[in-house]
Amino acid sequence: MSYSKKELLKLPLEERRELASDLLDSILVDESQPIAEWKKELITERINLDKANPANGTEWAELRKKYFAQ
Repeated sequence: MSYSKKELLKLPLEERRELASDLLDSILVDESQPIAEWKKELITERINLDKANPANGTEWAELRKKYFAQ
């Protein structure tokens, strides 16, 4: 089953976050390079903070505008 980018961008925020996380995991995790324990702890901490306070985050569009605007 395939999806268009347009369809995916219409998903609810939480589903898009989960999808983005899964996509990043699929390209960033190199099984031959172990992840340091401190990095795992930091990632877990940040994920838990986001889940506990989802409204405290900043939308990607806002960050992109602030830091990558030309």
